[in-house]
Amino acid sequence: MKLHLGKENVIVQGMRMEEYPWGPYQFPRPYDLGDRIVVSVHVEEDDIYNAGKTARWFESRDKGEHWKEISASVAPECGLELQNGDKIYFPPESGIRLDGYKVAPVDMLTPDYDFSKRAEEGTLPVQDGMTFFHYGAVIKAYDVDRLPKSIAQKEWHMERTPRGTHTPVRENVKVEWPYLTNVVIFHTPDSTGILKSIQPRGNPKLGPDGAVWISAFSGEGHLDPRTGQYSPYYSAELFRSEDNGKTFRLRGHMEYEADGKEYPYQSGGFSDSDFAFMPDGSIVWFLRSTWAAYTGKEWGPMYIARSTDGGYTWTKPKVFAEVGVLPRLCTLKCGVTLLCYARPGLYVRACSDGCGRKWSEPLVVMKAEDRSSLANYPIQTPNWHEWDGACGNPEIIPLDETSALLFYGDFYYPDAEGVKRKTILCRKITVTEQD
Repeated sequence: MKLHLGKENVIVQGMRMEEYPWGPYQFPRPYDLGDRIVVSVHVEEDDIYNAGKTARWFESRDKGEHWKEISASVAPECGLELQNGDKIYFPPESGIRLDGYKVAPVDMLTPDYDFSKRAEEGTLPVQDGMTFFHYGAVIKAYDVDRLPKSIAQKEWHMERTPRGTHTPVRENVKVEWPYLTNVVIFHTPDSTGILKSIQPRGNPKLGPDGAVWISAFSGEGHLDPRTGQYSPYYSAELFRSEDNGKTFRLRGHMEYEADGKEYPYQSGGFSDSDFAFMPDGSIVWFLRSTWAAYTGKEWGPMYIARSTDGGYTWTKPKVFAEVGVLPRLCTLKCGVTLLCYARPGLYVRACSDGCGRKWSEPLVVMKAEDRSSLANYPIQTPNWHEWDGACGNPEIIPLDETSALLFYGDFYYPDAEGVKRKTILCRKITVTEQD
């Protein structure tokens, strides 16, 4: 089996990287609508307060060769089509500013503090746990049942387009998540807290039996759904719905159990993840472990786990690759499953063994090396974003029986005048049986 890399096709170009090194013109999210392919592109800052702001949208009607901008109103059409003909779409959501809220001081925690009480409206109780982000941000975690009811987030928000209609209906989706944790971020000790959304970041998929599956991950610090104990790391989750997306129940949970060996202490835990259903009935689950805001380090191992009982139990995660931000999987009609991941570099691998145990050597789309020499101006000592020069959050979707489209960001791609700009690109990946 051989992977072939097609030519680069520009979707959109933004500002020069020197103007805005991180955030805008990143994070492409592609969707196949049958008669066309559409992709959203994030054009705001990369933080929880801007996560749900309107993106720019583009479409291609020639399988990714050419692109034009379209209205953001296309978003609900990008939902997953269910067996009953409905489409469901989970829009990204921004965090909520908790203006005027009083915050219980940390030193109010005493041995006899009552964690069973719900806080009064306009107040935040003593936290269940606390961790820290870069630049001094404090992140407090709360059992959702201890927060005032007006801000307690226990549901996802979904847009459903019923079969035979074109008008989406907003729904509140029940989420069965033991010890569900909400987190509030304080960028400085005296700043207003921002309540992070619990919306899932994964791509929903239909399982072999028609159930809806989607990956998510905890907030920055969480209560272990098995024990209720606080962990400062992220945990990865898999949810499953048997009622066409009206209720999602936790099916798979992956706690990051740092040991300084297989699971380094210097880690963000298991966060972004993706999964694939294999022909032998097993499920493979790929897990990101790096998070720079925790450690200052932008790269780290990607892990893999397998389940042979429908996601109830999982093998102990093992390192699959030395890097692996935003793992994404898709399965082609020919039976091959493709995996893309990044940072630094960008890679695609393929599996055709039917069980997810044997994967091809990486197809290198972008090398893991200092790319700062490609910048518009000389850089003597590059920082991380200048060194890497890429978004590092790829996506991949099937194109036809033997090929897929890979989407990614390059910060040093030249425009017509040779000026290097933050650029969203796509490239065709084709699978052949022989070289």
